[in-house]
Amino acid sequence: MTIVWAGLSVGAVYALTAIGYNITMTFGGVFNFAHGAFVILSAFFSWYVMVDLGWPWWSAALLGAVLGALLGGIEELVAVRPVLRRTDTRALLVTTVGAFVVIEGVLAATWGATPKSVGFFAGEDAFTFLGGRMAPVDVWLVVVAVVAGAGLHVFSRRSLWGLAARGATSDPDAAKARGINVGALRAGGFALAGALAGLLGPLVTPKTGASVGIAVSMTIFGFVALAVGGFGSFAGCVVGGLLVGLIQAYGSRYLGVEYPPLLLFIVLLAVLLLKPTGLFGKHGMRAV
Repeated sequence: MTIVWAGLSVGAVYALTAIGYNITMTFGGVFNFAHGAFVILSAFFSWYVMVDLGWPWWSAALLGAVLGALLGGIEELVAVRPVLRRTDTRALLVTTVGAFVVIEGVLAATWGATPKSVGFFAGEDAFTFLGGRMAPVDVWLVVVAVVAGAGLHVFSRRSLWGLAARGATSDPDAAKARGINVGALRAGGFALAGALAGLLGPLVTPKTGASVGIAVSMTIFGFVALAVGGFGSFAGCVVGGLLVGLIQAYGSRYLGVEYPPLLLFIVLLAVLLLKPTGLFGKHGMRAV
């Protein structure tokens, strides 16, 4: 069971990353490749606030949310909005990748390549549960991932913003004709995704650490979680992330640390071939 708990906790990190991807897709119709870098940025920022400045974890969460929302809005304004004014929106992949590279470069120049870590605010003493060892951060990660996925699922389907954003994503022209500010919804989606990444810094960092080197793997595994769970489905993000974490944990334990990426690629390929929208995705959001 120790392997299960370890896989679920790491998978929860991927699920939270996938949820960030899904926010910009659901509320803006844009896949933000740079969101994985936002997660690592929040990790470094949490280390800076909690370790370097010595402030409490909740201040790192609140300030991280503000910083993430601001940077998310700036990315939408600079890297997304100008491209959407053109007819070929495939350039969005290039501009969001460019945003990823910029953030990664800033992090490397500011804090260097040395990994950094922070303690977990709820304690670090491991305990036994159902025959397996787990730490408090593992429980928090899984619970927060499930709550975030469920909350955003309800919000996207019940709130006025969520319903307007879903309509604008499906048919932007019709939404504009009905007086919906599509640009504001998209900018709000980017800000919300950035705020979520920044808010979760003190929770994610004790598990992953803060390192520029994991930005790419966080981005890739988060995308795999999204693709497996389903584009447009917040519940699918949680399921996909937990599945990715379990595959990674069991693959590393029984085959070796070099095999999980291959296993995940096989799973991703199988899902895309057999069910392109993912396990819980919608047909209208299968193209990314």
